[in-house]
Amino acid sequence: MYAPNPEEPAWSYGYGKFNDATGQVEQFTPLPHWTGYAWQGGTNLPDTKLGWVILNADGGHVGNDQNHAAIRRWRAPRDGVVSIAGELNHPSDKGDGVRARVVSSRAGLLGEWTAKNSKTPVKLDRVEIKRGEHLDFVVDCRQTVEFDSFHWSPIIKMSSEVGRPSGDEAREWSAKADFSGPKKAPEKSPLTSWEKYAQVLLLANELMFVD
Repeated sequence: MYAPNPEEPAWSYGYGKFNDATGQVEQFTPLPHWTGYAWQGGTNLPDTKLGWVILNADGGHVGNDQNHAAIRRWRAPRDGVVSIAGELNHPSDKGDGVRARVVSSRAGLLGEWTAKNSKTPVKLDRVEIKRGEHLDFVVDCRQTVEFDSFHWSPIIKMSSEVGRPSGDEAREWSAKADFSGPKKAPEKSPLTSWEKYAQVLLLANELMFVD
């Protein structure tokens, strides 16, 4: 079921909705605009369609309603066990705070936390994952969207377990350190010797002009 493209990046940045009935994220959509330091709906905030939703290396801002939660998505590169650590921080002394969830595409809701003018530890000690599974780090508004900037940059650690192949070493992904913009196009490989030779022949006068 889970067969990711090996070139697909570990993290992606978007918005969507958490469905309380199913315990799953619905309608995850990548944020379309990269500012050079953040992903958001457009060149200006609030965006006319997506509102205030934004994600940066440290956190971001939730969208205008619960259909536009800010979602940082991580893709598992292999089967294994991970731990999740971090801190949800709602720094403003105004507004009604924010709500954070960690959601597995396979197992559903793993945990839920809130913060209002406070810092809340976000920690999961052991989560079994499958290759290609998504973990979504979802932040949405509660009753109102005012003053809903937040800080949350989770760290995922994958353990190296006894009995697994030697290549399955422990790894770590930091939402802050790994944060990035659009994927760069791969550089073209240099021409081989035969390709260079063929190019020279094609540009030679004898091939370019017919007497």
